Amino acid sequence: MPDYRRVTVVFRSRQDGEAGAWTEERLAGQWYRMATGWVLRCPDAMTVSVLKGDVRVVRQGEVGVEQTFRLGASAPGAVRLPQGEMAVEAFTHELAADLTESGGTLSWSYEMRSEDQEMGRFEIGLDIREE
Repeated sequence: MPDYRRVTVVFRSRQDGEAGAWTEERLAGQWYRMATGWVLRCPDAMTVSVLKGDVRVVRQGEVGVEQTFRLGASAPGAVRLPQGEMAVEAFTHELAADLTESGGTLSWSYEMRSEDQEMGRFEIGLDIREE
């Protein structure tokens, strides 16, 4: 892996648009510049890759997530629960990235489904700043 910068990440999320309350989490991470994009690693929490316009999230924890987000398209993924793994699909409505060597902002909104069941609409925002 190439050299990285230490960053602080503010991870914001909410479900069901304006009716939902934002939750916020602060994480320490490592920010990498790759040939085709960026990688954010927050040990024991998540890895976010922004490569060729796609955003891929791998989140660890009691509820784990592996999901790719592609503007205007659906992409398969998985949610890991204590009861087992569930196949999901996310349709990305919005995706915006303003990223530089020292961090930046990344946001997207999407609808998630599992076995033709709506799971809700979600919004995610990351504010990445070099320490």
